[in-house]
Amino acid sequence: MNNTPAEKSVMDMIDLFHKYTKPDDTIDKPGLLKLLKENFPNFLKACEERGKDYLSHIFEDKEKNKDQKIQFSEFLSLLGDISTDYHNHSHGAELCSGDDQ
Repeated sequence: MNNTPAEKSVMDMIDLFHKYTKPDDTIDKPGLLKLLKENFPNFLKACEERGKDYLSHIFEDKEKNKDQKIQFSEFLSLLGDISTDYHNHSHGAELCSGDDQ
């Protein structure tokens, strides 16, 4: 069975998460920073140009249960924030212009 474009997008996000996970299916802080640097360089550059150090606090902001690991649901929250910023950008806003960056 062929996946729809939406299903493929979801599977791609799962694959991205798994590329950086530890054996316990979580991402530690160095892994999360590496994931962001390797996969969202344009977003991070836009943040830097706007004087925002996005990476300095993102792990602590998203790691809600304080186990020092990013679970898949926490990863989805992060992707939601970045996706929302890109959506706003598609309507003319500058990248990394959201209040939570």
